[in-house]
Amino acid sequence: MWRPRGGGRKNEVAAAMKPGLMWNVKDSLVSYVEALEDGVVGAVEPASHFAAGYLFPWDGVGSARCAGDEGTDVLQFRGAVRFSGHWGALDVELRDPRIELDGQRGVLLVRERGAQDPERMLPFARLELAGRDEADGSVRLDLAAMLTGHGRLLLGGQYAVGQLLSPAQVVFGKRHD
Repeated sequence: MWRPRGGGRKNEVAAAMKPGLMWNVKDSLVSYVEALEDGVVGAVEPASHFAAGYLFPWDGVGSARCAGDEGTDVLQFRGAVRFSGHWGALDVELRDPRIELDGQRGVLLVRERGAQDPERMLPFARLELAGRDEADGSVRLDLAAMLTGHGRLLLGGQYAVGQLLSPAQVVFGKRHD
């Protein structure tokens, strides 16, 4: 189900207890689309919207425990955020984000919409680990995100490769590994 942004927000404290990716994609893009006469930005379940951005729940693949260490970690999330406007000319959906971290760097991939191979993922953003916080058995990763070439094309060529996106945050509560 596609829910426009702003409708039916849940308690953000409860959301923070669930393992997932909190990300607003690009603040200026969200503001631009919302200002359009027919612009809509919305979450596609199981993702949901909060003031801090879109929460994509973790699907149980991977663990944030080794992020920042040697070796690659893959974190898979579910749901999508969809941008629409300009009477159908703008229709972008970023679905099922996956983060692949190798030490301090990584990539955020999204499922290719309409691909013949439903498992195909495209690199949307380069990531750099900006911070890691562990308290009471929980883990929070703060990630800086920069647009890739594929990401630029997915957004219609409006932004430059390497342009900063909204920061991403991965949170795992103490009961989740």
